[in-house]
Amino acid sequence: MKKLLLISFAFIAIQTMAQITERPLPFKKNSSNNNFVSKAAGNNQTQASLTLPFWDDFSQAGFSPNPTLWLSGEHVRISSSIAKSAPTLNVAVFDGVDASGRPYNATSLLNGATDSLVSQMIDLSTLTADQVDSVYISFFWQATGNGEMPDRQDSLVLQFKKPDGIWQSAWRQIGGLDNQSEEFNQVVLKVNPEFFYDGFQFRFKSFTRLAGAFDTWLVDYIYLNDGRHQNDVAHVDRALTRRPSFLIAPYSAMPTEQFFADPAKYLSETNTEFYNLNDFFQPIQFTTTVKDLGTGNQLEVLNNESVANPPPGPYARRTFTSPTLSVANIDIDADSLWLETTYYIKSGDNFYIENISATNDTTFNTNLDYRVNDTVRVITKIDDFFAYDDNDADFAAGINQNGGKLAYEFFAEERALLTHLDINFPFTQQAGEPIELFVWTNIEEEARSEEILFQDSYSVLRPASIGAMTTYELDTPIFVQGAFFIGFQQATNEFLAVGLDKNQDSGDKMFYNVDGTWRKNENVKGSFLMRPRFDKTVASTFVPGKVAPEVQLDVYPNPSEGEFNIRGQVEALQLFDSWGKEAQFTVEETETGLKVLFGKNQKGIYLLHVKKEGKIITKRLILNH
Repeated sequence: MKKLLLISFAFIAIQTMAQITERPLPFKKNSSNNNFVSKAAGNNQTQASLTLPFWDDFSQAGFSPNPTLWLSGEHVRISSSIAKSAPTLNVAVFDGVDASGRPYNATSLLNGATDSLVSQMIDLSTLTADQVDSVYISFFWQATGNGEMPDRQDSLVLQFKKPDGIWQSAWRQIGGLDNQSEEFNQVVLKVNPEFFYDGFQFRFKSFTRLAGAFDTWLVDYIYLNDGRHQNDVAHVDRALTRRPSFLIAPYSAMPTEQFFADPAKYLSETNTEFYNLNDFFQPIQFTTTVKDLGTGNQLEVLNNESVANPPPGPYARRTFTSPTLSVANIDIDADSLWLETTYYIKSGDNFYIENISATNDTTFNTNLDYRVNDTVRVITKIDDFFAYDDNDADFAAGINQNGGKLAYEFFAEERALLTHLDINFPFTQQAGEPIELFVWTNIEEEARSEEILFQDSYSVLRPASIGAMTTYELDTPIFVQGAFFIGFQQATNEFLAVGLDKNQDSGDKMFYNVDGTWRKNENVKGSFLMRPRFDKTVASTFVPGKVAPEVQLDVYPNPSEGEFNIRGQVEALQLFDSWGKEAQFTVEETETGLKVLFGKNQKGIYLLHVKKEGKIITKRLILNH
């Protein structure tokens, strides 16, 4: 049985066929992610000057930087999955696309200024004489991560704003193969007295190719304060660096009846990653809990203050693992279960210590809380759909071949009624593009063989928001059992993007066909935001073949260059485009019925509503001209 394929970071040619590529997503102001729990960032307004210390590890940011700390960063996105071996959860991403996901200049062959992240104003005017020689800023950076390597002509700079408003470069890193590394680099820079005024700002700025996200820079863990020195690279902070894995595998979500058909098969150990940012050994305890969000009840403590043994050493990175959830603790009669897994550590972290007096009284600065990165959460859903992804698209992935197909493999333990396909098409400019949705029961790799269970014409719908899933209802529900594949065929040579999650890897379930032959993905790690959805209530009474309308309607040819014939007599017609707006058309009588003329309507998918024998019948029409 074979599957299909897809995308790659660099541009990869499949033999001489269409390329499979990844692209950055448009900027997402509001998260649609229900799996990962994080705090909101606040509002984006100018505010009074901040005071030292300035610190941000982005662990509590949404998809854009926290506006209480950053005056400008609308083109910089925050990601939990693009970095490799990040200091803490989430990093800031700099590349060649703006907030909408569009290149700064798609037609340019040049490099230039692209993303920028500008701090809020900071008051450095009150520093005393014994402080002025100890003001330093530090940060971590990485080139590429899971993106694309910056070239030698690309760079990332840090600049300080002078009292006269002029930006002065303080640090610059150029791209190139010398930067290839699985680790982050830390930089520590002195801030000189010329910048000690109320209203000081700093900014990170990337210089990359203007034509797209071909060069990726990552920044994390930014810390500006006095009382520091050039070799101040250790931080009194211990952190969790990524989201936990899901309670089940290989899926992140399953239909209830499919899970309970064999729960032991799918329940899995969970894990997360820990990093010690300090330069000495630190005893660590970690706890893992599972909570039923529907009832609010805690189902099980998988780890209870388990001791990391041996204690993590200086700058040590460690994986924390928890045993599987016990089936006995799960409500087998539940219609659905949303199970929240939480990892948290006891690390000795606290607020930043500002001063310890001669009497051992400690003064804390509550602006810097090292405990915010000590907890991570994820939600496993047992409901009415299969998913491999974490509900958060990191990239867009697809092919650029007219007639090309993508397929995605799933497995149903029990017979189930498939009623909908949920797909994340993230780019709004692709709305209206015609597609053929498919469900296959078999795809033969390196062959032209496929067994089609469902096929029908649709169009790409505008998403409710960037990152949102769009639901496509099957006109005729179908039963599936065992291995099956969902996917689509595109009718454009343009890149037709699907959301791609980089945290979860189901690349071996992806297949592609650009020349009549099916091939399995061998290049991309990640998971499509593409899901089959099932109907629990209808399945028990559904009889195949009984869903077709009693009144038949023959419309031909379909697709058409602009003329559609309707056989027989009808009472009324309405035509709507893929946006749901009524479209213009004319009608001519023929010997056999009616001819519908589309006139100057643009190509795409249209819905024709026909009243015949007192009933409304809907036909999906494809206009090719």
